[in-house]
Amino acid sequence: MDVLQGLDSGEKFRWEVPGLPYAVELPLVRLPADGKTLKITSLNLVGQVRLNRDLGVLLAKKVRDVVGDLSDVVLLTVVEKGLQLAQVVAEELGLEAMAVAYNRVKPHMEAERRPVLQIGASSITSGGKFLALYERDMNLLARGKRFILLDDVVSTGGTIFSLADLLEEVMRLKELPPPVISAIFCAAVEGEQSPLLPAPVYSVGVLPKPVLETA
Repeated sequence: MDVLQGLDSGEKFRWEVPGLPYAVELPLVRLPADGKTLKITSLNLVGQVRLNRDLGVLLAKKVRDVVGDLSDVVLLTVVEKGLQLAQVVAEELGLEAMAVAYNRVKPHMEAERRPVLQIGASSITSGGKFLALYERDMNLLARGKRFILLDDVVSTGGTIFSLADLLEEVMRLKELPPPVISAIFCAAVEGEQSPLLPAPVYSVGVLPKPVLETA
């Protein structure tokens, strides 16, 4: 069964996830990379209602198995491709709110009047970008004792490092102890993860390692 209904043309990768009762046909896409081409398997969860729900249920179970008691845990995620997945996970875990890093400073943050944090970030699919936290999410993070980071895919770890940096800066500004990151969760890992990541990475699936093409 193709939950995406064959809406993407071209070469595909058949993605099978333990516990998911169907396979997913994911397109192979090519991205520019320093004068060459990087071929990756594109897991784009935006708008995929059923897939986010089903993956989110599996991922929430893994969070409970790994983290256990969630009473002092705050979840930190990032817009935009992993946001729907994080919403399902948070609901399954019974969390009333989660902290979200945005991809830019937005008008509702009132950066001229309220605290806002912004740092640079990078990822395979998005390249260079910025991540921003504003007052509401900073205050939510300040309530936590332990933290989990969640994204759609973890590959080089660039986004995860930036989330950890944001979290550390929040704790510093609030004059709180350094944050304890219990674990990192994602729908899929891709390639080899950096040994410098701030916590172990847990996923429900695996994507093929990106391939650098010279032609």
